[in-house]
Amino acid sequence: MSVEPTDYVARLRAQANDPGREEALRRDRRVRRLKIALAAGAGVLLLGGFGYWLTDVTGERPPYEPYGAQTLHEEIWPLEWPYTQDMPFRNSPASGWSEGADGIYVPPLMPSGGLTEKDMAAVLEDVKTLLVETNVSEDTLAGAEPAAALALLDPRGVDEAVRKDLVTRFDPEEVYLDESGVRTQGTLTYDVSAAGELVVHVDSVFVYPLVWTEGHEVIPGVPEVARVAVRRQMTFTSKGGKLVLGAYASEVANHDCAAPKDGYLHPLSAEGRWKAGRAAKGPRVTLADLYDEKRVLPSGPGHCVTPTGT
Repeated sequence: MSVEPTDYVARLRAQANDPGREEALRRDRRVRRLKIALAAGAGVLLLGGFGYWLTDVTGERPPYEPYGAQTLHEEIWPLEWPYTQDMPFRNSPASGWSEGADGIYVPPLMPSGGLTEKDMAAVLEDVKTLLVETNVSEDTLAGAEPAAALALLDPRGVDEAVRKDLVTRFDPEEVYLDESGVRTQGTLTYDVSAAGELVVHVDSVFVYPLVWTEGHEVIPGVPEVARVAVRRQMTFTSKGGKLVLGAYASEVANHDCAAPKDGYLHPLSAEGRWKAGRAAKGPRVTLADLYDEKRVLPSGPGHCVTPTGT
């Protein structure tokens, strides 16, 4: 059946003058916009970011719980999310530091005050040995007592609290050191006192990536890593072949301050950090930046602090 041109044109004119035509077109545009928005929203959800922020602001999911972690590269994970064995030093200033003893810098020696280079080198070497054996040695970190290193100290003037605090140890039944190792940054400086004694000044930071012996997986097959940071500032002189400890101060960050004082440091997980941070909020709480090179620690051993980061 053929359609006359005049009939076709008449129908077009009738449709154009139909009062419901504009409403139908508006409904069609709304449907298309909704489909586009839903498609875009699905793409964002696949990346995980939208889901994370949505649940964070609505309170449905704590900020330390990853959302869509398997679809996001860990480099762009939010700061609140756990660290993992894939990137144990994510977002840490220590990521570019040297490992272990290599991070402790011993300056060139300039004989002074009647002291020979050999005498000065022996004292500085003893100080570095003490630092390494009490803060870097894998045996010590796993709970062993660094008896030989502590024997370098003159026991007079070193009370039991400081002696214990000099040593960094973790409970081997709770955590173990990640294979990425300890990151260290420290400098030994020295001067000669008016009495002709070599005075060695120590300022060192040690950052430990630790893995729990049980549980704490961020995603299946990827264990969580907790970072504990320890900073030590102290001075030594030498008398009779022994190191004499003078001024002493230390801070530890991301350690459970409420844990039993059993000679071990007990790291906080991402959940533990978040809960500790909420509990610590208040006018009397001071955040400590263990990476601030100009900062002088308050005197005394074992200050457990809330860190700005590890």
